[in-house]
Amino acid sequence: MLSPGDVAPAFDAQPLFGLQVQIPPPAGKRPVVLCFVRDFASPFGRAAMATIQARYSDFDRQGIALVVLTRTELTRARDFVPRMHVLAPVIVDVEGDIFRSYGIGADRMLKGTLKSLLRPDGVHALRQVLTHGQGARHDGATLLPAAFVVGADGRIALARYETSITASPDLDALLECALSC
Repeated sequence: MLSPGDVAPAFDAQPLFGLQVQIPPPAGKRPVVLCFVRDFASPFGRAAMATIQARYSDFDRQGIALVVLTRTELTRARDFVPRMHVLAPVIVDVEGDIFRSYGIGADRMLKGTLKSLLRPDGVHALRQVLTHGQGARHDGATLLPAAFVVGADGRIALARYETSITASPDLDALLECALSC
């Protein structure tokens, strides 16, 4: 798992739509926010994308790149992104190389997810997520979401590994960190 101060694993990838994404950011560029989300077939992945979509303009106005990474099947992602009017660049990492390099794991026994559902707001949160549909069968059903802020120096400024498959990125914390880098 990566921690603040660690050098971010480098990658250069082409999103489904948009310009090439390079980590670390080229010299003179602002920090980059990376949101690793579940498969778009999952209601949890779709809920995370709805959250990101609703706040994408806040990042864009500040000149902060917010990039979504998913292991969604390429055909499904190519359908989902334009149909849902996703503005954020989406990188499809079907093989999982970028996910592995950032230490993104799975809740194999679903312990963290069950704990989150047992909290007082857990059932309400689950109902909210299910408004995005029941989803379809997909690989990586227990893949945990994560988010990072990669500073202009190529180092991790913020690393958030979630413990529940139901989690969505804390975009307020990510934006605040990216603006202070």
